[in-house]
Amino acid sequence: MKTFVISILLSLTAAILSAQEVTVLDEARLFYAPLNVAVTQEGDSYVYNIKESQARQFARAPIGFMKANFDIQSFIAHTAKKKYHAYLVTFKSTNGALEVDFDSEGNLLETRQQFKNVILPTQLRNEVYNSFQGYTLTKAKYTARTKGEILANATYKIRLENGKDKQNLKIDAKSSGVGVAVN
Repeated sequence: MKTFVISILLSLTAAILSAQEVTVLDEARLFYAPLNVAVTQEGDSYVYNIKESQARQFARAPIGFMKANFDIQSFIAHTAKKKYHAYLVTFKSTNGALEVDFDSEGNLLETRQQFKNVILPTQLRNEVYNSFQGYTLTKAKYTARTKGEILANATYKIRLENGKDKQNLKIDAKSSGVGVAVN
C-alpha cells in the first residue's frame, strides 16, 4: 500500500511538472479608447457611439466628457497613414451628439452640440416655473457652438403645455449665463 501511494504521488508530481509550459504570445497593439465604444467611419469622418450607461454623463458636459475619454493625439497617430488635413469626430448618444473639428495637429477648432430631453439648469428651470404657472415642460432641446474653446452661441428650445395651451420658448443661454458648453 505504501508503494502504491508513493507511486501515485510521483505520477501526480510528474503530471503537474510536465503541464508547466511556457507560452509565447504575439505582440499586442494598444489603442487608447477608454470609452469602449463602437467606432465607425463615414467617409473622412469618424463616429463614436457612446454607450447608454454613459449617455447622461456625456449630455451633462459633452466637451469635458470628450476631453476625459478621447485622446486626439493617439487618434491622429492611429490614422496617420491617411494624412488628413483636419479631423471631424462625432460623438453620438441616444439623446444627442457632439461634432468636433480638429486641425491636423490635434488643436480644437470648433464644436457643435445638439441634445434633446435635457434637464434645464436650476436657475432657468425656476424662472420658467415662476413665469408659466400650471404649465408642464414637455420638450427641451439644447444646441451650442464653440469656436475653439470659446462659446459662440447656446440656445434652449423648450415646449410648455397646459391642457390645450402650448408655449414654445427659445432662450439664449449664452446671454442669460445659464448654458455650460465648455469645461
